[in-house]
Amino acid sequence: MQTHNSDDRWGVVQQALHWLVALAVLVQLAVGFTLAALPSDSAPWGGLFPIHTSLGLSILLLMLLRLFWRRSNPVPRLPETLPRWQQGVARGTHWLFYLLLIGLPIGGYLLVSAFGQPIPFFGLKLPSLLPESESLQGIIWTLHALGAVLVVALILLHVGGALRHEWLLKDNVLRRMTPFFPERGKGSGD
Repeated sequence: MQTHNSDDRWGVVQQALHWLVALAVLVQLAVGFTLAALPSDSAPWGGLFPIHTSLGLSILLLMLLRLFWRRSNPVPRLPETLPRWQQGVARGTHWLFYLLLIGLPIGGYLLVSAFGQPIPFFGLKLPSLLPESESLQGIIWTLHALGAVLVVALILLHVGGALRHEWLLKDNVLRRMTPFFPERGKGSGD
């Protein structure tokens, strides 16, 4: 199992970060959409909110680590059989994920700050960065909610593309990000 990325495959570090972030984002979306549906003065909201902020800041830290790792390792090439526009969609989707999964936690931090509250992070109280402001609350909340919806759309596009590569194109694009499936033609029996 290779630690670093190569021209043909993601290394185990990038794979681990990918799947850890993917799991954290799915949990974060479930918690976030639940929070949006609950009254903010309810007991369930009060219990879920610190989980949401802590998980969001954890995703931010993981994404910064992932970005550093990606910038210091080669990025596997896309199959040459893909048309340029599909390669562009793939690259654009990945960079939009990076932008959103770094920007949403920062926006969430600023949103809590705009309410004049400290930011809960695994039992710690991080300082507010903004003065309390109702106008900022509305703007940041709207952007945060739209960003979450965009993340859901990107997940659907990303998963759909990965399954297309696996089931229709059979070109190992999905398998090179999964530690548990060998690539076709490399001892997998395919």
